[in-house]
Amino acid sequence: MKCKYCGYNIGLEDKYCPHCGKLNDQAAQHIADMEHYEADYEQTKETVITKSTKFNGRTGRIAVIALLLMLMAVALNITHKYSDIETREKIKKEKTEKAVEKNRRNINATLKEMEEHREYLAMSYFVTNHRLRGDDNYDEYMRVFTAAISYKSIYEDILNIVDGYEGYEDDGKEQWCNEIAIYITDWNSYVSGEFWDDSPTSPMHSGTHGEFLADCRKDTQDMVQVYFKLTDEEAEAMWTMEQEALSAKLYEKCRELYPEGNADE
Repeated sequence: MKCKYCGYNIGLEDKYCPHCGKLNDQAAQHIADMEHYEADYEQTKETVITKSTKFNGRTGRIAVIALLLMLMAVALNITHKYSDIETREKIKKEKTEKAVEKNRRNINATLKEMEEHREYLAMSYFVTNHRLRGDDNYDEYMRVFTAAISYKSIYEDILNIVDGYEGYEDDGKEQWCNEIAIYITDWNSYVSGEFWDDSPTSPMHSGTHGEFLADCRKDTQDMVQVYFKLTDEEAEAMWTMEQEALSAKLYEKCRELYPEGNADE
């Protein structure tokens, strides 16, 4: 199962995503469902047992046993249904797809508005919640979606470094710096499209999409430069640096700028 916020692999029993720390509402719903059905089962069983005292003879006992067996079968079926991660994920996926198809006109208008106003963070959450990256109707938006998600991930990692992240302090600033470096060095492959061998004239890169990508890249660079106090030359060069070298560079700056509460020291 994937985290709906960052796409990290998580289990149904994980209350929070171990990567981004967001609440796993699927786990919360699963636990709530199980508690509800367990309470309902126990209450029904108690009622049946109480009423069974009114039965006399063999017929009454058989009827009670049959009813209890039926309740157990129902409980097992419900438990299986809601503990099957793949089933739950499939149901949620189908539900989301139906909602997207029903509201596609509004979704398209929202995407255009977000792209026009360079709302990177809002677009990232919107795309993830509506599972638009797996929707063939938005193929030409794939680079735009990836750029917005990369911006959001770098932004959140920077916040982790500057303000700390409750529950994930032990991950350390070095890890956050490394993740930022990964997103930056992967830009040419997954946003610019080198990995997918896109044509330079692809609609993914031209027109409004191309302008969005250029601005997102520049705004990402400015954000990293400000928080890590990079020179103009360092900020421009980060796009061509090797991942390990960039990670080390950012961590060096991090230790100078944000020494207090550093989990690595």
